[in-house]
Amino acid sequence: MEKVSHALRDGSRVVAASARAARFLRQAYAEQQRASGLEMWASPRISDWESWITELWQELTFVAPEPPLLLGPIQERFLWKQVQREDAGLVVSPDGMASLAQDAYALLSAYRKHDARRFPWDGPDAERFRKWAADFDDLCRSRNWASRSKAEELLADAVRSGVLRVSENLFLVGFDRLTPKQERLIAVLRETGSRVESPGPGPYQDCTGRQVAADDLRDELLACAQWCRHQLEKKGAKRIGVIAPDLHSIRAEADRVFRAVLMPESLDITKGAGTPAYEFSLGLPLADVPVIRAALLMLRWTTRPLQLEEVTWLTLSGFFCKHPAEVGKLAWVDLGLRRSGLLSPEISLDGFLKKTGPGAFRTRLLRIQRMLEKDDARKTPLTYAGHCEMAEALLRAARWPGFHHLDSVQYQARTRWQKLLDEMALLDFSGHRAVFKDFVQALELHASNTLFTPESRHAPVQIMGAFESSGQAFDAVWFLGADDSQWPVAGRPHPLLPLREQLQAQMPHCCAAVDTALALSVTQRIANSAPEFVFSYARSNKEGALRPSSLPAYVLGINHTPISTHALRAELQMGSATASRQELEMWIQSSEAVPWPRERVAGGAGILKEQAACPFQAFATRRLGALPLDRAAWGLNAMQRGNLVHAILEDLWSPETPEPFRMTGWNDLQRLHGAGRLDEVLRYHINAAFSELMTESAADPWMTAYLVSEQDRMQRSLKEWLECEARRQPFTVECREERLRDVCVGGLKLNLRADRIDLLPDDNRLLIDYKTGDVSTADWKGERMNEPQLPLYAVYGNVENVSGLLFARIRAGRIGFVGHVADPQQQLQSDLDAKSALMQQPYNSSMKQNWQQSLLGLAEEFLRGEASVDPKQGAKTCRYCPLPGLCRVAETQTTTQPEDPQDE
Repeated sequence: MEKVSHALRDGSRVVAASARAARFLRQAYAEQQRASGLEMWASPRISDWESWITELWQELTFVAPEPPLLLGPIQERFLWKQVQREDAGLVVSPDGMASLAQDAYALLSAYRKHDARRFPWDGPDAERFRKWAADFDDLCRSRNWASRSKAEELLADAVRSGVLRVSENLFLVGFDRLTPKQERLIAVLRETGSRVESPGPGPYQDCTGRQVAADDLRDELLACAQWCRHQLEKKGAKRIGVIAPDLHSIRAEADRVFRAVLMPESLDITKGAGTPAYEFSLGLPLADVPVIRAALLMLRWTTRPLQLEEVTWLTLSGFFCKHPAEVGKLAWVDLGLRRSGLLSPEISLDGFLKKTGPGAFRTRLLRIQRMLEKDDARKTPLTYAGHCEMAEALLRAARWPGFHHLDSVQYQARTRWQKLLDEMALLDFSGHRAVFKDFVQALELHASNTLFTPESRHAPVQIMGAFESSGQAFDAVWFLGADDSQWPVAGRPHPLLPLREQLQAQMPHCCAAVDTALALSVTQRIANSAPEFVFSYARSNKEGALRPSSLPAYVLGINHTPISTHALRAELQMGSATASRQELEMWIQSSEAVPWPRERVAGGAGILKEQAACPFQAFATRRLGALPLDRAAWGLNAMQRGNLVHAILEDLWSPETPEPFRMTGWNDLQRLHGAGRLDEVLRYHINAAFSELMTESAADPWMTAYLVSEQDRMQRSLKEWLECEARRQPFTVECREERLRDVCVGGLKLNLRADRIDLLPDDNRLLIDYKTGDVSTADWKGERMNEPQLPLYAVYGNVENVSGLLFARIRAGRIGFVGHVADPQQQLQSDLDAKSALMQQPYNSSMKQNWQQSLLGLAEEFLRGEASVDPKQGAKTCRYCPLPGLCRVAETQTTTQPEDPQDE
């Protein structure tokens, strides 16, 4: 900082490599002035390279005759999309290809290789880009436009010709490398009398460096966070740099670990956020900032359907609510929407309005709809400026950003949003018009490509990428991920440029030697940025074992020996990595019994199924009233198919069904089967069951065709099932969907409903449960049976003369009965093979006693309030649990053990 201060005193302009480095230098300068006792001082002449080039260009526009219009990033990408129209049939993603071409053109500008385009290039992609670049140049030349990537070249020409005079000296800070176009501009400035300097490397004296080996990424992050806390508390460090080559991939995990170690108080939701102890320098796409994401989703919803998860986030975000109380009401609206049996994971704005009742949010959506319908705004091509005004008007009508008091980051994001709309309006420079749908799509794309980096809050721990750390100084530095897979950063040559040209220019990622040389320079610079530094790596990741990068050895010495994270923690007197996990396991295993009121009906058979699967699951659903977050998928899910089968068979065996589509037992089935009318009867009942779905999907040809195919599939499966029933011994369908009254399992009151009860000629009864999935009698075994429903009916359902329990398995290719019958050949099917499971395991009193004991045990567990987290089959049970968000057992070893091979 001393060299920077000296340069400023000499009247030089300080130019930093990045905006973050420039902010750091301005902050350091301000602290230096305050330390000198000053209360006021002139703003230092510190700029980043991009801002300085922009200032020079603005000066050029005042002195040059007819200077070209310097294109913004959005304008330039728009032109690249235009010039590839002739090859549109060869491009999968025109927007993605436009960005790729823009990057290739910028590389050619940065390394001054545009002259190489005079000759044909090898490879169809490279040659096609060469043609696009020529068209782009012709278009810019005819309109007097210029790419931003050529600004340095044009400024250098203006300075050399005397059109632009630069009468200031420069002091460059934080440049790991200068591109040829930057070097040329600097050389021209020196020729015209400007002094351009840069600080040389300034290693700290008596600096301390070490290398740390971790077990895995989480262990590495935890050790780093604990080391940072030690530096802040014990050594009084004021600024710590945590540097990672691939910060984007570890950001979420790093955020969780650093929050738990450096800001544990922030995990308490009843307390405020507090002063941040750390912050990330890595920017986010503007589209990912919550307040902007809400705006983009609302605008997209006016043009095409949203995913159901997106609608949930949008409605519950509060960004379109006038009062906080509206969010709670919208949560019930969302719950009803998820339970409405949607056959598609998407829902349009019109569809949402049809499925929701009156409310403030619905009123706003109707207002938006009317605004779009006025003058047919959705289909009328307008200027981009006109669409920007329309978008702002729609968001105002929707009350965006709602009742929220925007924090600093959200406020900065909204300011950047306004700038993005201004940039979109500049697309009118080409005279092109677009419909609103295309405008919204382009707006989303540019919001995703716009990197939003909020202003630094000067947290003591700065987490950043390796190249972002240039031009900054720290009290201590920790370099994460220093293994040979991440450092040096591996990359690929640009796909639109010939490799020969990239090698000649030494462009990034053209070969391993170029990347290694740069990484070595950065490694040395990082080590020089603090008196104490650590390089760490993980010994393994999910792909396998890892080796340390060879580059830290140049700084630390070839013979340097890494220490383990365990040794580091012992040195810092920090707790072990497993302590928190052991505490969590102890918390999970403890549960306090809360008895269930015996006079209250607990529910249906599902309560004992949940208690058997995991006591906490039953506790959460019955005591806490927790409900699963229903999800929609394309078409019918398993539950919807099962419900349709139940409805069809219930009406099929109903005495209230009109002739000739009614059956009440074996005799009716034989008569219709003999007359060849089963297809007719089934078609009648299937059409009735699907009628509501067909009506709702009438406007969607794809969904209509899908439902027709589902009806055909169900027709085949049910016909095969009825043919199976026709081979049975005589029976009468006595009950369908019958409610079983006065059911008590010990002291547990239940409401039960049997799918079907058949009466046999010998006055015995069979209990039948329809299943469209895999079933097995093994589900009725053990103290914690998987499917207690039929045993519960048989033992406690108050059904007289039960002689068998049967799953009616209605599944294509696997039609048949599964269960136990006292006399299978006489009471079910006469031609059963002696080796069949039904013949080998007949229904008997011993089974009934075992079931009674098991069911009583489960009921008593629930009644006394047993709520321990104890999944019956470990990870398999947790995989199918509908309430993963309430249970933290996944964080313990309980569910990480491998499953039994037979479960796969």
